[in-house]
Amino acid sequence: MKKIQFIFFITMSLIISKWAVAESRFGDLTELRDERMRGKDNQWVRPHPGPFIWNGIEREKGVFSWEAADKYIVYAQEHNQKTIATIWPHANWEQKSCKRKKARSPFGRKFTKYLSKPCSMEDYKNFLIKLVDRYDGDGKNDMPGLTKPIIHWQIMNEPEFKMFFKGTEDDFVEIFNFSSKLIKSKQTDAVIIMAGAAGMFPENKKYWKSALPKIKNHFDIAAIHHITPPDGKCDKEFWVDEFSSLLKSLNIKKPIWVTEAMIGKCKVLSSYINAFANGAEIIIDVGVNAPGMKMSKRSRKKLNEFIEKIDGFKSVKLVSEKQAEFIMKDDSKKIIDF
Repeated sequence: MKKIQFIFFITMSLIISKWAVAESRFGDLTELRDERMRGKDNQWVRPHPGPFIWNGIEREKGVFSWEAADKYIVYAQEHNQKTIATIWPHANWEQKSCKRKKARSPFGRKFTKYLSKPCSMEDYKNFLIKLVDRYDGDGKNDMPGLTKPIIHWQIMNEPEFKMFFKGTEDDFVEIFNFSSKLIKSKQTDAVIIMAGAAGMFPENKKYWKSALPKIKNHFDIAAIHHITPPDGKCDKEFWVDEFSSLLKSLNIKKPIWVTEAMIGKCKVLSSYINAFANGAEIIIDVGVNAPGMKMSKRSRKKLNEFIEKIDGFKSVKLVSEKQAEFIMKDDSKKIIDF
């Protein structure tokens, strides 16, 4: 944190919102095929890209396969994990129907070959209804054995990057608002998470300054991502301070979650603590085997020890440039040096 801003931030504290219903403040991006990327017990998981891809569930019109998605939910249930489900509104057969252009898959051959707006929002609606119906936990058409329903739905991913969405801002806004309203109509306790912003570089800020006012009434939690470039250049608060300022400038009052966090060359404890102190409620690590710069074993150990000490805290404030005070659920205090 820049020294000129420090006087302001030492008075800041974070109190968990009503939507952070899990005991944990931490989580991981997960991939079941990699045993190192399955997430930790009793924490949040965000499967990435995950199994909630229209193309993976409805490979041809009217034919649904739930095996992959069910596996994630069964594993999460067995390990007391809370799932953040990312919805990808793309299916090869559907986009071929109106001759959309192919895209370069960001996740390899198993992902969809098309990333544009659906040709038919009615077809997409049918998929989305079935998806929510299977995992909403209302006892009707649920996955067999469902005990931990999906409550948290993140609609799309970094739409300002053509890597993940081949559409205009207006296309994104239409899909997002359509999806949110439909999910809320089918699942009254659903929590909608904004498609994560891919940082706060000038191009990101420009995109979201325009898009956020158009979707602000259709999400409950604001989401920011912090992925470092190959050189490891990083922001010391995971962009949370700048993202918070952007939200305030747009008069948007929403909880902030970091749904992708990579430390790069930054120090792990100072990054996490400053992100929390600047308003982040939950931080989702990219995982031990995610693409890009890896966290060192020493830093990973520090992070795990930090999580063990303070997870489930009620509030946090900086008491000096290198010290933070965490208030725990039993109102005890823990001072962490970083």
